[in-house]
Amino acid sequence: MSRHNARHALAEADRPAGKPQQRIPAAKLATYLTEEQIQVQVAQYLDAKLPKDWRWFHSPNGGHRLKSVAAKLKAQGVKPGIPDVCILRPRGLPIWIELKAVGGTLTVAQKEFMAWCVFAGQPFKVCRSVGEVEVFLKQYLA
Repeated sequence: MSRHNARHALAEADRPAGKPQQRIPAAKLATYLTEEQIQVQVAQYLDAKLPKDWRWFHSPNGGHRLKSVAAKLKAQGVKPGIPDVCILRPRGLPIWIELKAVGGTLTVAQKEFMAWCVFAGQPFKVCRSVGEVEVFLKQYLA
């Protein structure tokens, strides 16, 4: 019996405490954008809307790769937990944005980077849509 099934087999009072598990039905999940689709929309938005003297880049740390490719990238300095988007301004701190699809969660390395950003006073936001990116930038820069 899997851990998930075992958890549901227990009586309500006997279940371990903690965050309740919310499952999104597969049929409904298919209606949401993938992280890659969100990234494309964010890229188009940033290219169109950021001031011309700003720069931004996407750090393609995630994704599935051959072990040989992953080893080469690691040797070249790729670090786990780096957010998907970094926005650079001529005078100001970089803005870090981690993109997640609906249901996606931060890895341990991503949580550590977020904590570092809070410690260092650098803006960091987890966004699940291009709309959330737009709202975050407007609120942060207001």
